Amino acid sequence: MATKRNNGGQQKKRGFQMNDKQKAKYAELFTTALDAMEDAEWTKPWVAPRHMSPMNYKWRKPYRGINDFFLTLLCAVRGWEVPMFMKFEQLTDMGLSLNMMTDEDGNVVLKDNGMPMFESSFPVVKKLPTYYLDHKKLTQKEYDELDDEDKERVNTHFWPKTFPEFNLSQTDFKQKFPEKWEELTRLPKHDYQAGTRDEVLERMIMQGEWRCKILFGGHSSHYSPSEDIIRLPERSHFLGDQLFYSTAIHEMAHSTAGELKRDMGGGGFGSEGYAREEFVAELTAACVCSMLGIGRLLDEQHIAYVNNWRQAIRDDKDFIPQVIDHVQKATNYILRKYDEVNKAMHPLCLPMPMAA
Repeated sequence: MATKRNNGGQQKKRGFQMNDKQKAKYAELFTTALDAMEDAEWTKPWVAPRHMSPMNYKWRKPYRGINDFFLTLLCAVRGWEVPMFMKFEQLTDMGLSLNMMTDEDGNVVLKDNGMPMFESSFPVVKKLPTYYLDHKKLTQKEYDELDDEDKERVNTHFWPKTFPEFNLSQTDFKQKFPEKWEELTRLPKHDYQAGTRDEVLERMIMQGEWRCKILFGGHSSHYSPSEDIIRLPERSHFLGDQLFYSTAIHEMAHSTAGELKRDMGGGGFGSEGYAREEFVAELTAACVCSMLGIGRLLDEQHIAYVNNWRQAIRDDKDFIPQVIDHVQKATNYILRKYDEVNKAMHPLCLPMPMAA
């Protein structure tokens, strides 16, 4: 069955649409993470190997791409043990209640009217299909009841929509279902081990299978738009494969700017354009590494970008949504290339899921 997708026009311009409240949620999360990164004791990765990917508790289907990264970062910032989330109606159906918010001393936080404040949700972005047949909008039930011939004539539009979801730790799940909680917290860890090499990335980076040349030597990592070349230090200079891969993917993300029509920000270090491009490359690397099961590490250079990102987030409420849109495109570009190389090496393999 061939399903037609509308990828142009208004949909292309829309990207990820959020209201001001949702934008504030993302900005708050990043600001909290960036504040923590300024601490000299910060050693956590953006995305670390974990025992499971973030997923909805009921459906047990891992979130993909951008949602995977954001929710993993949220769990790291909040210290949540289990990266499982649910909608409010799902938790009430299970007889769960939201926890009341407390301050550092354990006191319940109160609203201006004296009522307690409860844990707040985090927006998850999903693309939902809308079906049209002969210019008439169909419900999901009407679409499902069509025969195969009529389904061939359907135009399907995918629109991003945000849903508020809560982590299990924000509820009384642990108290009401202690056995289930114990089971969730003792799941086996991710099977990626430090020092394990990804044969597809090896071929892309070391054997010239990326879209531009990758040269080794010197003491810095950078992408040169004028030459269309990535330069990396010798591999032996990196402290392990995780840092090598994540640094290479960071520069690979920069190198997608031309083909994806993304402004790389020519204002120089400290400008908003520069900060946005560095943020796109950094989060793309984190997202790709997350989907490949590779921890995303930080170094002193990344810490130096913190103040630029924070200022940009404060100055422009659309900074985060714009970054999200660019990261989605760059992530999918790299994963498509990964699939091409992987398929050439293993013709029967399944493709990587694209960023949501």
